[in-house]
Amino acid sequence: MFIQNITKGYMLTMFIFKMIRKNIIKHWKKSLLSIVISAMLVLFLSLYIQNMVSNKTQLQRLGEITPVTGRVCNIDGSREVGLQIEFEDLLKIKDTGLITDDVITTQTYVDLANISQEGKSHRPEFSYIGINAFSFLTAFSSKDVTYIENYNESFLGGKDAVCILRDRFMEDQKLELGDELTIAVYAPEYDGSGAETFKYISLGNVTLKVIGSYYNSYRGPADNLPSIISPLEFITDIYQGTDVTCYASSARFTLKDPLKMNEFKTKMLEIGFKSVDMLKGFSRVGKAITMNDETFIMSATQLKKSLNLLQGLAPMIFILVTVIGFIASYLLMQSRQYEFAIMRSLGTGRRRSFLILLLESAVLSFFGSSVGTFVGTFITKMEPMTMLLILAEFLTFYLLGTVITLTILNRFSVMAILSKTD
Repeated sequence: MFIQNITKGYMLTMFIFKMIRKNIIKHWKKSLLSIVISAMLVLFLSLYIQNMVSNKTQLQRLGEITPVTGRVCNIDGSREVGLQIEFEDLLKIKDTGLITDDVITTQTYVDLANISQEGKSHRPEFSYIGINAFSFLTAFSSKDVTYIENYNESFLGGKDAVCILRDRFMEDQKLELGDELTIAVYAPEYDGSGAETFKYISLGNVTLKVIGSYYNSYRGPADNLPSIISPLEFITDIYQGTDVTCYASSARFTLKDPLKMNEFKTKMLEIGFKSVDMLKGFSRVGKAITMNDETFIMSATQLKKSLNLLQGLAPMIFILVTVIGFIASYLLMQSRQYEFAIMRSLGTGRRRSFLILLLESAVLSFFGSSVGTFVGTFITKMEPMTMLLILAEFLTFYLLGTVITLTILNRFSVMAILSKTD
């Protein structure tokens, strides 16, 4: 019994495929048209999806092309350097995990005296800053620095007692690379508005190893360049053991993901930073943030509009594919009603006739869509897996239209069609 069932099923399968092959060859023009329609539809879907994927990728990578940077500034937005910024606030910004490439400076002053003096009423002779990256300084670049052996720009990320000196300062003090320099360090005192009071608090003496020198390669005034530059962490460590508070004088950063800008701004409000308000009056306290986001917002808005439009139309596109599948199948099959009426009259059941027509359409649409997939992959350069998903989606919706067509056509009256005359 089992063998008989297998034999019967095999014979039925062979009969169906024989009929499909015969029909495709007999109606080769219509078969070719069905293949072309399937190939063109898949190619259209490929280009449509590729456009949608391209917009999404551009939106995700927009931050790399158009980075969004931010700076701490005073409340009226008039100053971004020479500020009084709490290091605790900067740490909170970093702890959000939303920023990268943060560049921070801190300002101190020095004399070359062997013994520091408390409460100097005049400004010490030289500017001494701590910094964690050269990118903040626009008057010279890392290429303008000469180092002794085994040192490079990475020293700024450490906390060693080392420094680089301005070339003019080295000449005046008759110093050479590799020398040691003893300086008396002073912290500026601030008033309630964050302005320096021109009183300076001694932090003691430190001895630094001179590991490099720099010169100003840019035209224009450069008198505000620091005489001495050390790692940021080294200078903040000088404050340890004193009751003097260390403040940052400037801070800037880059958003890791500009698409999370609104989340970042919410976090800043929670920390205590405010938006710039030009009516608030001047202060040197760094409690506001400015964002360089105009270009990004403009580009992101355009991309989002395009992406939302494409995504919104996607369901309509697949409905359209279903409708085209219905229309194409209806037009191609309607002219063959007489042929299938004869097949039905010879004993082929309604279900078997339906299956033969559906499989014939499936074979043609699969062949055509495979051609469209191959051409689409070559044109759009999309991943093969994405193209296979497009192929599967096309076949699903196209054959859905075919099923609807065959369901309608399979209800015809055999006698009514056979009785018609040409």
